[in-house]
Amino acid sequence: MKKLIYTFFVLILCSDSFAGTLFPKHDINDPKLSKNTVILQCQKSLMYAPRQLEKWCEKAYEMGYWQALEVIGLHTSDGSRYISEAQVHAENGDPDGILALAFAYESGRFVTKNLHKSIALYSQYLNENQGIEEEKMRVTRTHEALYLIYTKLGDFENAAKQKCFLDESNYKENKEAILKKQIREAGISIDSEQ
Repeated sequence: MKKLIYTFFVLILCSDSFAGTLFPKHDINDPKLSKNTVILQCQKSLMYAPRQLEKWCEKAYEMGYWQALEVIGLHTSDGSRYISEAQVHAENGDPDGILALAFAYESGRFVTKNLHKSIALYSQYLNENQGIEEEKMRVTRTHEALYLIYTKLGDFENAAKQKCFLDESNYKENKEAILKKQIREAGISIDSEQ
């Protein structure tokens, strides 16, 4: 029991040193900080530096990364700014805004869960982005999301339409291939490929 208590206190006392390697120390006022660095600090702060989260995420928001408001919302349990910003972006046809709202209504994150609003938003996204090559993976993931929603609602006719798209696009195989490539690039050996 003493060993367990000792280990607990060592972890608590050393937590800053562990976080330091995962949350690099940057001067938030450094004018040379890139947008990507600020975004990463915002995202990582939720787990590794919650006391610094609002500063980093507000800076990321000021630099044009409106999705930082989601991280703030998760931290403060108030996602109203994020939802408002996503609505503005969705109204302007921004695919990120449309998908953010669709997911919010699908999951009930920061809004009352409403699968029908989610379906409408996912459908809007598909109507506006179906043939755009850069959106190919997100279009396919949107079909997968719609398939799952329609299945939950018991609307098997529309679920079947989404499933047909997924089958024709070889979505499952493409997803697995991307995952295997990412694992290899990370230097992790896959036993089944030996």
